[in-house]
Amino acid sequence: MKYFFIIITPLIISVNLTQAQIQTELNFPTETGLINNLKNDGLSFYNTSIGLLESPFHFDEEDFILTGIIAGATAFSFTFDNPVRNNIGKIQSSSLDRVASFGEKFGNGGYVAGLSGILYLGGHIFQEEELRKTGLMLAEAIFLNGVVTEGLKIITGRSRPFRNEGNHEIDFFEMEFEDGENSLPSGHTSTAFAVATVLSERIDNLYASISLYSLAGLTAFERIYNDKHWLSDTILGAALGTVIGLKVVKLNSKTDNHDSSIDMNITPVVNSNGYGVGVVLHF
Repeated sequence: MKYFFIIITPLIISVNLTQAQIQTELNFPTETGLINNLKNDGLSFYNTSIGLLESPFHFDEEDFILTGIIAGATAFSFTFDNPVRNNIGKIQSSSLDRVASFGEKFGNGGYVAGLSGILYLGGHIFQEEELRKTGLMLAEAIFLNGVVTEGLKIITGRSRPFRNEGNHEIDFFEMEFEDGENSLPSGHTSTAFAVATVLSERIDNLYASISLYSLAGLTAFERIYNDKHWLSDTILGAALGTVIGLKVVKLNSKTDNHDSSIDMNITPVVNSNGYGVGVVLHF
């Protein structure tokens, strides 16, 4: 919260001035709803991004336990990487190809970014605040999920299954940028679960949640089915996407409890130079 304090002296005080009158008298332009929303949304995007990226530095006991569970589940699933890959390889069919393609689209960054944009612009056009906020949260989740996921991909440097180098071929901190060396975690899967989580939280309907997480699960299946990822890649991706989606919703709910619009207060001031008024802007 920033404050600007302006002392105007001497000045005749009019007790019954409304805020609109004060803005006119002091030549402060009144912001349109669109500009005000864009400003607040930009601030929300920034605050949410900083809040999520700083969250590891403020972990409590529950956060460390959750992190340990995710790491343990990912490591344990390495045991099943090869059996799952071999079994799924035996059920390839044209019908499954078509079904799996839906999963690829649900986790594709381009498609979900388009969905976010449609919801956000639709909220502006039809003046539906909740729709606009949902589009904004999706954009935040997609962006932050991409940052975290891509960072981990580069750090772990895990070989993808189609390279046939084995599921333990990992070169930590080698910082490879090749497509075949960035298997862990699955970006499509983490994106799908981030989207499913945000929409599920916003819609708050059991059947919608089941449908959304089923689509996210189909994305994870598609990545293994098309030999792009190991099972363990999708396990970590699903966990990351879900955690990031929940965190984005939580951070936005905190922001919604605070008024981010510009407010103006007028207070009388008495000092050695005489009388006047103080104009305080809160934004």
